[in-house]
Amino acid sequence: METQSEWYNRIDKAISQHQDSLGKKEAKKYKLDLLLRMAQRVDYFSTICGECQMSQPDIARLTQDLGDIVNISKEARKSYFKTIGKITKHLQKQHKLVTPGQYMGIFSAIGTALGTGIGAIIGNTGAGMAMGVGIGVAIGSYLDKKAKKEGRVI
Repeated sequence: METQSEWYNRIDKAISQHQDSLGKKEAKKYKLDLLLRMAQRVDYFSTICGECQMSQPDIARLTQDLGDIVNISKEARKSYFKTIGKITKHLQKQHKLVTPGQYMGIFSAIGTALGTGIGAIIGNTGAGMAMGVGIGVAIGSYLDKKAKKEGRVI
């Protein structure tokens, strides 16, 4: 990616400060790593995408609210996660990005379903399910690595 804008540098600095003050457990709970990666992607696409430009103030507001997030109401926390979900969904649909481990989850589920069917046909559901999960994990892992190599991971 190109050099980061002043906006992204301010967001990065603010999130880093909150990561230090909140601790690892709280930082993971409030998805601060995802928020930082989203900010980076929104910054990159904001020159060509109007919705990404409109997401910048939302990300800035989320970052400002992080200091009070532990003490705010349940509704405000729901709004926080809803905004993160909305921006993530936009990045996935419009810019063809994926979340880390997305393909692994999808293909594990597909493999389980197919493996159960195959297991029923051969008369051993457990073995079929194990084979299906193994194949699903292998395919999902490959696609996740490919997406990371192509730079399509949020």
